[in-house]
Amino acid sequence: MQNIILITSIIQTPNKPLSYIDIRSVYSHEERYEQTKKTIQTVKEKIPNSKILIVECSRLTEEQDLYFKEHTDYFLNLIDDQDKVNRIYSISKAWGEGTMTIAAFDFLKKNNVQYDSLFKISGRYWLTDFFNYNNFVNKDIIIHNIENNIHITFTCLYKLDVSNVDQFHDFLLNNQNRMENCEGYEILFSLFLHLPKDNKVVHLDRIGIKGYLSVSNDFIDM
Repeated sequence: MQNIILITSIIQTPNKPLSYIDIRSVYSHEERYEQTKKTIQTVKEKIPNSKILIVECSRLTEEQDLYFKEHTDYFLNLIDDQDKVNRIYSISKAWGEGTMTIAAFDFLKKNNVQYDSLFKISGRYWLTDFFNYNNFVNKDIIIHNIENNIHITFTCLYKLDVSNVDQFHDFLLNNQNRMENCEGYEILFSLFLHLPKDNKVVHLDRIGIKGYLSVSNDFIDM
């Protein structure tokens, strides 16, 4: 199974509020950079046959830019696309996440990148010993529902089969107004999972990821 690992990242967060909180990140740019390096390291350790695509939206230092180019297979920085920057830096966390995901899917299609499965991992989170790659070697959609609530699906780590990618791409394009209006991305992703289709969706009680919430420093281990 050939895997694409999509890592969404904003190393140098803007000093702008989100719709639900004034503080966008309690971490410095350097701390976020080091945390994202750990994301990349654990992906390489735990997911075989993988190529990493990191989607960034920051004016990086020369060191940071070089590191990502040397330690990933594909590096896409959206910082010079003002329309995308406006969406990613808006008050809507969902619009930012959706915009970066759409850009990733467009990049993969435009460059004819071949793969069987796509893992999405949020930058600054890392895979743990509970991550069992064998759970993902299939054509299923693999997710973790927050507190077993099927209407709120964790989006820091999930796996799609390649056959799901165009479906999710179209869903995001068709729901940009909901993202712009600050509807929760975890709720929208759950709605996508419940669209009528033949795909099997598998919830893992322990999906195998941990990290710190950017806005609050709260630790999660799922």
